[in-house]
Amino acid sequence: MRVLVEEAVSKARDTSGPAGGALAVLPDPSDERIRMSAERLISTARRSVSLALPYRAPTSGRAGVQSLTTLMDRLRQINAAGVTVRILGGPGILDDPHVRRHLDQCGPDTGLHLRISSQRHQAVVIVDESIALLNAEFGRAGRQSLTVRVPAVLRALDTLYTGAWSKATPAAYYRKIFVRSRNEMTRRVLESLFSGSTDEAAAQALGLSVRTYRRHVAGLMQELGAGSRFQAGARAVELGLLEPQLAAG
Repeated sequence: MRVLVEEAVSKARDTSGPAGGALAVLPDPSDERIRMSAERLISTARRSVSLALPYRAPTSGRAGVQSLTTLMDRLRQINAAGVTVRILGGPGILDDPHVRRHLDQCGPDTGLHLRISSQRHQAVVIVDESIALLNAEFGRAGRQSLTVRVPAVLRALDTLYTGAWSKATPAAYYRKIFVRSRNEMTRRVLESLFSGSTDEAAAQALGLSVRTYRRHVAGLMQELGAGSRFQAGARAVELGLLEPQLAAG
């Protein structure tokens, strides 16, 4: 994807190049300018919007909260008009009460879907698979905000987004698991699963009977959709419920 975009940027600088008019670089983009550009682009949607928020969404502070709230309002408006919306965010996005409020108001049949990914991703919005706004690092060019209409780049972006989306966790499910993981006992059981401790050793370390420990394990495995104890621990790390270094410790 980076190679395709860098080639497109190079061609766009040459007005006679085939990418002329199909790609535009935002000069000196600020967070506010990127947000406004994203909102304008989203407002043109007729069929679909695929949005990946920055992995660490700027939701802290009054400006960040207002920015995200305004964006969510806009997405709900176009969704109500029949546009399918996919939002991919990092785990921290659910810390924002405005996002949780929107999530509570949008059922699974509304066409507005939010998923959580523990994998780092770039910020992008793709509208109707025909235009995208991308904010990312591009080698020597540094951080660039680009409006893209180059078909090859759009196909690459859509493929990468779909891949990340398929591996991400529905927000409602993630929220349920995340709340449970805040419980100290649950966290320690997950750590035991990840470290590969035997049931007997883990139960003794936690001050539980083996039967009670196994009941905790069975419930967590079911909720995490895991087929083995280690897979449950690995899944917890993947979802951001455990820090890998803490689990390893």
